[in-house]
Amino acid sequence: MLLLAFLFGAEAPRPLPTRIQDVTVYGSTALVHRAARVEGGGSFLIQGLPAALDATNVRVKSSSGDVGRVEVRARRESRVPSERLQGLRERLVGLQRELLALQDDEVASKSLGDGLERLARLDALNHARDVQEGRADTGAWRAALEFIATRRAELTKNARELGWRLADQRAAIEALQKEIGAVQSTPDVQVYDVAVELVATAPGTLDVEYFVSNTGWTPAYDVRATKDLAQVELTYRARVWQDTGEEWNDVELALSTAQPQKGAQGPEPVVAWVDALRPPSTGSVASEAAPMQDAAPEPTGGGPGGRPGSARKPGAYKNDRLESGGDDQVARPFAAVENLGLSARFQLAKKETIPSRRDATTVLVGEHALAIQAERWCVPALDATVWLRAKTKNTSDWILLPGAASVFLGADYVGKSAIEAVQTGQEFTLHLGADPALAVTRTRVQDLSKGPAFLSNRSTKLDTWRIRLENHGAASKAPDGAVEVFVRDVLPKTKDERVEIALTKANPTWSDAPRWKQDREEKGIHMWVVRVPKNEKSDVVVQTTITYPKDAELVRD
Repeated sequence: MLLLAFLFGAEAPRPLPTRIQDVTVYGSTALVHRAARVEGGGSFLIQGLPAALDATNVRVKSSSGDVGRVEVRARRESRVPSERLQGLRERLVGLQRELLALQDDEVASKSLGDGLERLARLDALNHARDVQEGRADTGAWRAALEFIATRRAELTKNARELGWRLADQRAAIEALQKEIGAVQSTPDVQVYDVAVELVATAPGTLDVEYFVSNTGWTPAYDVRATKDLAQVELTYRARVWQDTGEEWNDVELALSTAQPQKGAQGPEPVVAWVDALRPPSTGSVASEAAPMQDAAPEPTGGGPGGRPGSARKPGAYKNDRLESGGDDQVARPFAAVENLGLSARFQLAKKETIPSRRDATTVLVGEHALAIQAERWCVPALDATVWLRAKTKNTSDWILLPGAASVFLGADYVGKSAIEAVQTGQEFTLHLGADPALAVTRTRVQDLSKGPAFLSNRSTKLDTWRIRLENHGAASKAPDGAVEVFVRDVLPKTKDERVEIALTKANPTWSDAPRWKQDREEKGIHMWVVRVPKNEKSDVVVQTTITYPKDAELVRD
């Protein structure tokens, strides 16, 4: 405080409580905006900002005047408030006093037990003497025995319960002592204070904005397809995490796709120098083979004209939010979108609380129904499953960022999928899992090797496969319940020019649509579009013929 008084004049800065108003979260950083009401000018001190703060990127502005000097200073403070430590110590004193009272009860109970035992021994001696003298009172003796037995039982029960209470009390004291030890051993943490000199003559607000690290967000999606595969309900969520050391309680939250950590200036090309060394000739001296010393490149700068470039710091002031639309309909709790050209910004509809911790908090960005065109695919050589895919277009207001998606078919959870980056208006594919109503089997029906024919030196290998598709009631828009399945199979390829491979039989014929042409020509992947009626079967029969030198042996990868 003395240092700040020296820097800002004779008047020490007055502590100014501030509250977080809004936060803009980027991929790995966030812009925090705090504000406070001030009645005029003066020197103010905003205390206890988190260690995750970027001390070189703090901005202060005021609605009522001019901000003069701004000073950011780091200091250490206890992680645990002194009030908490004092409260723990007071609790410990109370528990210790209760333990002393219980120990007093234990001593008193033991004294009563000892007295009862002395009484029992004395009564036994008196009764024996009375019996010898012939004047024993049997009724009185039995009454005394019953009294002693009852008191013994009471004292035993009280001693047992008292022992349990003593054990619990000692355990509570030990646990509290460990907690106090842990609190006292907690290291101090670094925080930042911001001192501000404000020149103003009227009341207004003082706004402080700063970047923090240890935070970020990633998208997470729920994809729910209807049973008739006519549309999907896309729920766009965000997993927001922050471990900055400050709590974001009930703040306006925006999510941005910008990347301020990259800065605003890209690299400049760097000259690559190439030299050719003369090979030494026989009998030459060593100096003739030495490289020239004046060929080293001159230092190059990062900016134009060879001047060193400087990376700009990302701007600190947040963008203005979108104003809400008209009031002719009930607003849904979805994020407003601001497309900034190079990035997008999602302003969430309601205030959120994001605690400082390692675990993420999930918030809603929005929901949107997408019309889909369902397709069924299978690769029988690798997997006996028919998979559902959906061709669709992003008709929502939101850019879809790469992220994981939980896929549901009706009310049933299917599994995890992934969504790539999708701009608004862009077509993309959603993976909807396996279709349980379709079954596929692949069976080899011919495996024939033939030797060379007369006057031939080449052998032949014939492979014939049958792919059978069964429709057990898959969702369909067709009147007869039929569906189309895309069947993919790969024709073997070879790098040996002596081996020739041909697809000699295909029933039905593969599709020659332009959509599949490139895969067929470059990778040997053939596509069949097979119509499978409801509760019926459809087959694809494929035969390959391989010819090769008779003295060679075929080897498959």
